[in-house]
Amino acid sequence: MLFLMNDWVMQFDQKAMADDLLAYNLREVTFPQVLILGQELYAQDPQLHLRQHVQARRLAALVMAKQPAVNGVLFVAPHPGCNYKDVAVRYCSVGYDMLAQLIKLQETHKSGAWANREVWNKLGYRTGA
Repeated sequence: MLFLMNDWVMQFDQKAMADDLLAYNLREVTFPQVLILGQELYAQDPQLHLRQHVQARRLAALVMAKQPAVNGVLFVAPHPGCNYKDVAVRYCSVGYDMLAQLIKLQETHKSGAWANREVWNKLGYRTGA
């Protein structure tokens, strides 16, 4: 399974995603609450997806559990330690073929700049890259 978080494509299997979700009572959690959780995490660490892989994978699993069509999310924090309300959040559905291309580019170039150019910037979201 592929998921774009900010400028990085994550790959994980469905069993791992199910294991991540078992810890949560998902009936009680709404999609907006999941996005707020993401804002809170990115307010603490604007590079969460690169530095805290387990938390990023769990956040991605929650997003997909609440909105299965969403496989791309962008959190932009102005600086570490900011108020979570200052973290901009966007989400989208990215075609699997695009995600596959992005992960190959990511593996080759060790950079997520392609994801910014091919997804977020084309959707009109400023990412800094």
